[in-house]
Amino acid sequence: MESAYLPDSARHFDSLPDSARIDIATMIAVVGRSRASVYRYIDKGILPRPRKLAGTQNSWIVGEVRKALAAKN
Repeated sequence: MESAYLPDSARHFDSLPDSARIDIATMIAVVGRSRASVYRYIDKGILPRPRKLAGTQNSWIVGEVRKALAAKN
């Protein structure tokens, strides 16, 4: 059986600096929910809003994600 794709940044999330940025694939892996659920959590204020990097590319700051996940639990 083939394992699901897991981005390196998700595998090493705990060792990333708080200032690092992650993409939607990593957010999905870290949160353990679908893309739609991630954005639903953002709309509800559970997760932080993404920041624009360039054009349409969104990213999240690791420190903000950690703080939101700690508050959620």
